[in-house]
Amino acid sequence: MRMAIYVLCGAVVGFIAMYTTLSFQMDFNFLSIAYHVNVILTTLTAALLLYIVLSILQMWKKSSDNLSEDEEDEMDIWLYKKFSDTNLLVITTVVIGIVSTAISLITNQPTWLELASTVSVMIAFALSIGVSSMINRFYPDRNLPSVSEKDYAKKLLAASDEGERHVMLEGLYRSYNMLNGTLIIGLFLLILYSIGTGVSQLFAIFVVSSVLLGSNAQYYLLIRKKT
Repeated sequence: MRMAIYVLCGAVVGFIAMYTTLSFQMDFNFLSIAYHVNVILTTLTAALLLYIVLSILQMWKKSSDNLSEDEEDEMDIWLYKKFSDTNLLVITTVVIGIVSTAISLITNQPTWLELASTVSVMIAFALSIGVSSMINRFYPDRNLPSVSEKDYAKKLLAASDEGERHVMLEGLYRSYNMLNGTLIIGLFLLILYSIGTGVSQLFAIFVVSSVLLGSNAQYYLLIRKKT
C-alpha cells in the first residue's frame, strides 16, 4: 500500500513538472559555476573528514575510560548515538566527495582540484571501513562479526538481540520504501530534464531503473523464499 502511494505521488509530481516544463525551455550553463561549486564541495568534504576523524578519536578515548557500572550505561548510550551520527556523516561525505570528483573530472577542472576531490573520496571510503570496525572495540564481549567477513549481515543479525534486530529491520524497511519513492521521482526528473534541455538522460534513466528493479527484485525474491 505504501509503495503504491509513493508511485502515485511520483507520477503526479512528474506529470505536473513535465507539463509545466513543456511551456518553456530550460537554459542553464552549469559550466559557468562548476569551478566554484567544485571548490565548495571539496572544502565541505575536507571539513567533514576532519570532523569524522575527531569523532573517531573522541569515541576511541571514551571507550578506553575506566567507568563505574552506572557510568558505563551512560557511555553506551553516548557511544551508540555518536556511532550512528558518525556513520551518517561518513556516508554523507562519501556522496559529496563522489559528486565533487564527478564535477571536477567531467568539467575538466584544474589538476589540483581533481586530485583533492579524488583523495577526499578515497579517505572517506577508508574512514567508512574504520568506523564500521570500531563496533568490535566498543563491545568486545559480544563476538560481533568483522565488516570483512563473509555473510556479514546474517552474522550481525544473529549476534544482535531482539530489540536491536527490530530497530535495524524497521530502519532498513523505511529506507527501502524511501529508496523506491525517491528513485521513481528521480526518473521523472531525469525525463523532465531531457525534455526541457534537449540533452538526453537515457543512460541515467536506464541506470536508475536497473537499480530500482534490482533492489525490489532482491527484496521480494528473499521474501518469497521465506514463505
